Amino acid sequence: MIQERPPAIAEPSLATALSEARRAPRLRLLLDYDGTLVPLAGSPELAAPDEELLSLLAELAALPGVDVDIVSGRPRQTLEEWLGSVPLSLWAEHGFWYRPSPDAAWHAATTAGLDWMNRLRPILEQFTDSTPGSLIEVKSASMAWHYRGAGQEFGSRQAHELRLLLDHAFSNQPVEVLDGHKVIEVRLQGVSKALAADQIERSAILDTAVIAIGDDRTDEDLFRALPGSAVTIAVGRRPTCARFRVEDDRAVRVLLRRLLATKPSPLGDGRGGYPLAVASTA
Repeated sequence: MIQERPPAIAEPSLATALSEARRAPRLRLLLDYDGTLVPLAGSPELAAPDEELLSLLAELAALPGVDVDIVSGRPRQTLEEWLGSVPLSLWAEHGFWYRPSPDAAWHAATTAGLDWMNRLRPILEQFTDSTPGSLIEVKSASMAWHYRGAGQEFGSRQAHELRLLLDHAFSNQPVEVLDGHKVIEVRLQGVSKALAADQIERSAILDTAVIAIGDDRTDEDLFRALPGSAVTIAVGRRPTCARFRVEDDRAVRVLLRRLLATKPSPLGDGRGGYPLAVASTA
């Protein structure tokens, strides 16, 4: 269960927090992909990056002192195909796979057995057959059942039944069942976006500011694992432990465009200068 951050001493505005982060000697951006950099699509293959996004990410990665990480639930093959030529770090399957740069090899977080996937597949296939518009996405350490293309009411009922079944059937397996945006995913236990936070902390350079942005429950693992000084931003209005919110992926792109200023400057006054913050969550 996601816990909202408790009331605290008054937070700075999002614009102020971003401006302060931009003034740091180094800045690290941790960005989710689906629902954060691009709109959620009806099926996974429809969410390929557009030229504007590729250009934006390349410009950010080229800024002196700025490092960009894409921390996604996508398979590594997809991230490599879509973003492999951009000079940034890629985290695939919620941190199971990591590639620090375009010329580097992919590294797996663990070599644990995956026999449970053979038991999982027929269950997901059964629900796919009985739920028109749903589909299965197979990854190297997880499997996901997407139902964005299904009827809203029926799809939600099927997802609820599937979640109950999976919780029971895999209660003694080293896996966890996740609810996402119109997706149920079963992944290897202990593999989460918090792995990115751990790696970043181990390799952290002094005086590095961190900005993390994500729209899904899986991004809460990352937000919670980062130090309290990090600027954590939830996309949308779901429950979150993030410090701030923005409305949607379009607002995220506006935010990132503002960070492109080579000389740090105020990013807005929080009163509508650009469509960024919904509110602080404090």
